[in-house]
Amino acid sequence: MSNFKKIVCLTSLAIIICSLRSYHCLSIDYNNDPEEELSVPEEDWNDEKTDHDDDTGRGEKKGRVQRGCGTNTKSGTRIVGGRPADPREWPWMVALLRKDEVQYCGGVLITDRHVLTAAHCVAGFKPRDIRVRLGEYDFTTSDETRALDFSVTEIRVHRDFDPATFENDIAIIKIHRPTTFNSYIWPICLPPIDQTFENKTAIVTGWGTQYYDGPASTVLMEVAVPIWPQEKCVRSFTQRITSTTMCAGAYEGGRDACQGDSGGPLVHQLGNGRWVNVGIVSWGIRCGMPGRPGIYTRVNSYLDWIFANAVF
Repeated sequence: MSNFKKIVCLTSLAIIICSLRSYHCLSIDYNNDPEEELSVPEEDWNDEKTDHDDDTGRGEKKGRVQRGCGTNTKSGTRIVGGRPADPREWPWMVALLRKDEVQYCGGVLITDRHVLTAAHCVAGFKPRDIRVRLGEYDFTTSDETRALDFSVTEIRVHRDFDPATFENDIAIIKIHRPTTFNSYIWPICLPPIDQTFENKTAIVTGWGTQYYDGPASTVLMEVAVPIWPQEKCVRSFTQRITSTTMCAGAYEGGRDACQGDSGGPLVHQLGNGRWVNVGIVSWGIRCGMPGRPGIYTRVNSYLDWIFANAVF
């Protein structure tokens, strides 16, 4: 039996993750300010060591950390554009690795055991073909974060995913055991149901290439992009753009997700400071082209599916 119990409340859009070991809960509610939420007790911090987790002093313990989903321990916010992220800035970021340890897609942590990603990143794979890495920042060093690797026990791809059109490009991965949250590993919030986020600024993160057919980044990168009005998004492509997808990218080009970023999150910060995962990197035409934004799976179009499939 899992050490964690997950209760999903559709009416308040809240997720409660309760540790049965410590009887402390994280109450996650969009209407609450993060400062009003419960902190994680020190004994809930993960001390387990892996090949990517040593005694160099990274991830030092603190009795009080961020509260609820979609918060981090880095103070302040900033507008970013194609630059390295801070190691603690996006603690929900997930790296998907092949057997050869090469990162090929991204994902986002939504519970202590479930990762949201793009269907095209995992369709056709067996669980043994993929490893999930949490808390990663720089693939060339093990000194900056407490990265943890997990094997995969199950992959759920949306049954209506179309690999030809990338419609319903969404999947959930279950890791082999629950993780423990800390400054470098923390879940993102799911978005409110009734918002389109049009004309809002969002952040996309990943280790993908910085230009089309370029080298992949070894350090987690972040870029700020506007979310396009849906009508403008539809007019920009000859391909069919459905209401379950969204466009994001600099209108003038140059700021966009790229190869290797697939499956990663597009996040937006709500007024109370909480970050929500509004999109999943799906597809695009090359990268950063003027008038050609990236296409993202619209997460709040799939909340019922996520809630039904994040309890297995």
